[in-house]
Amino acid sequence: MKLDCKQISISDDDLGCQVTFSEKIDLGEKTENMSVKEIIDSIGRYLLLQRTYSEIDYGKDNYYFETQDEILSGELKAFEIVMSRQSFELQFDSETIEISINPTDQEYSDLMHVIPIIIDKRGRLTVNG
Repeated sequence: MKLDCKQISISDDDLGCQVTFSEKIDLGEKTENMSVKEIIDSIGRYLLLQRTYSEIDYGKDNYYFETQDEILSGELKAFEIVMSRQSFELQFDSETIEISINPTDQEYSDLMHVIPIIIDKRGRLTVNG
């Protein structure tokens, strides 16, 4: 799967951290008067990477990835991320999700902070240039 990222969303809080690369820009409140089909179509293709922290002390954190295609979604394990200022790739099994990105300096800095937290030694990270 290949996509041209138009929006990067990054969060890191007490519940976990998440990165979403979206092919379309979030419409926000404009979706209030849209049908379900229109909302789904407005989302476009995306890749979400997520780590949620266990609510129970010493519990197991959850590592997850999702795309608009159910087949390319599931537990994040045995993978490699190859990243640069212009691209982000998630490689797992025999699949590769290639994303062209153009992050701001702040987005890139946030990605460099959050991606290692999401990976948590479960996969491999290669940063080029």
